[in-house]
Amino acid sequence: HNPDKQGYQTSLVTAGRHFAPRFSTTPPTDVPDKTYLADFLTDKTIEFIRQNQSEPFFVQLSHYAVHIPLEARQQLIRKYQQKPKPDSGINNPIYAAMVAHVDDSVGRIVAALDELKLTDNTVVIFTSDNGGLRQSFSGGDIVSTNAPLRDEKGSLYEGGIRVPLIIKWPGVAVAGKTCAEPTISIDFWPTFAEIAHANPPQHQTIDGLSLVPLLKDPTTHLNREAIYFHYPHYHHSTPAGAIRAGDWKLIEFFADGNLELYHLKQDLSETTNLAAKNPEKAAELQQKLADWRTSTGAALPVKNPKYDPARASEFWKRRTNQPVLPRKKTRIEQAK
Repeated sequence: HNPDKQGYQTSLVTAGRHFAPRFSTTPPTDVPDKTYLADFLTDKTIEFIRQNQSEPFFVQLSHYAVHIPLEARQQLIRKYQQKPKPDSGINNPIYAAMVAHVDDSVGRIVAALDELKLTDNTVVIFTSDNGGLRQSFSGGDIVSTNAPLRDEKGSLYEGGIRVPLIIKWPGVAVAGKTCAEPTISIDFWPTFAEIAHANPPQHQTIDGLSLVPLLKDPTTHLNREAIYFHYPHYHHSTPAGAIRAGDWKLIEFFADGNLELYHLKQDLSETTNLAAKNPEKAAELQQKLADWRTSTGAALPVKNPKYDPARASEFWKRRTNQPVLPRKKTRIEQAK
């Protein structure tokens, strides 16, 4: 599943934490101690751009920040520790510093494109793979909020799957406009193919739709009925699937078959389940979701014959084959 097995000509994959030497690279690379991972990855990305500036290139930078364990440079942490705090809400200086590290990375890459005079001929896309983390699965501090969106990373509520998407394409994309059309990350690949005037292999089924029409006209619509989400895991939530069709959204929980139906234009925070009030719409969307799973061969969880309700909250580490103990409250939490 690594990039070099997926068609990328050059790749550098990291694993571990945020400061060297507590992260490793594939292939192995010499990294000075105390190097911050976001800085390291940004350096490598700019190095790639410089080396390939004379020909068309595609580069993908997938930051590990923001991600637990929360770690950032002390100078940035102090900056946010010293800022005035509101009377209520969530304030985590380390989380804020990690966001700032990512902001700095984006700025450095954009500046490098400017320096190399590539800005007018380069498409830049900024997005995320999931919503923000509220709290580690093993407990500890509450570190962020996705309000007014409900819930967090690992769930199929909007707080888990609605993410930023900013696209800059000088001379083509309409600058300064917001597009309300729902999109999904599988749309990127046909988008890149159209931008590069590439023809995907005819024998392959292409998931997603090109976003180029939306970039040219943010008021237009893509020719599809719905987008689908499949997350059959226990990770901040329970196994579930979801469908978004227009303003309607249905979540189906696999463990108990419970259905939740929301009208997002009227209820962005998903506070009112309309499944009982509108059973026809719930049944319609549930059938579409089931048909999509069948057409894609999506795997579903199977019942665990050794299920023990008393141990349902346990998380285990594969590496140690031992349970993950709940995190102790920090002094900040104890003082609240």
